[in-house]
Parts: sequence; structure tokens; C-alpha cells
Amino acid sequence: MNNEMLFLSLSILLDVAANIFLKKSNGFRQKLWGLAAIVSILLAFIAFSQVIKTMDLSIAYAFWGAAGLILTTFVDMTFYGLRLKNSAIAGIACMITGIVLIKYVA
Repeated sequence: MNNEMLFLSLSILLDVAANIFLKKSNGFRQKLWGLAAIVSILLAFIAFSQVIKTMDLSIAYAFWGAAGLILTTFVDMTFYGLRLKNSAIAGIACMITGIVLIKYVA
């Protein structure tokens, strides 16, 4: 795995962690979880800034946004009981297809 993909993966995981921490913060009522969310998203952007040094911004952002949304959805399903409608599952499948196409065709 090259550095840009390593930093992109790190950025995506930190973004997902920030979303989880933000949910746990209960609207920043739980200050430590809120602080963890802020620190995580800051670190995610720092990692993402390393990605866009060598990768096109549009491609990097497409990966980051889609992968972050997909992983956050799976976390929400696993830990918070989110139930997806068939249309949402189809949308996620389209996003995964898009990521694969960008990775191997673009």
C-alpha cells in the first residue's frame, strides 16, 4: 500500500471515529466524547491533506466521502440498530461500484 492510500485509509477511519464520538457526545453534553470528535476530525483532515498532495482532489474526496458514509452506516447498523430500506442498500451498492470504478478505471 502506498503512502497516499495509507493516509486516505487513516483519514477515513478517523472520520468514522469522529462520527461515532460525536454521537456518543449527545450534542456535546458529554464533553470528553465531544473533544474526541473534534480531535479525530482534525486528525482526519491532517491525514487527508497528505493525500491530496499526490492524488487528485476530486478522486480523493470521492473515496473519502463515500467510504466514510458506508463505514459510518455499517457502524450505525451494528451498534445503534439502524435498519436500511432496500433503496438505501441499493444506494450503498452504487457507491461501492463507484469507488471500484474510480480506483480501477480513473
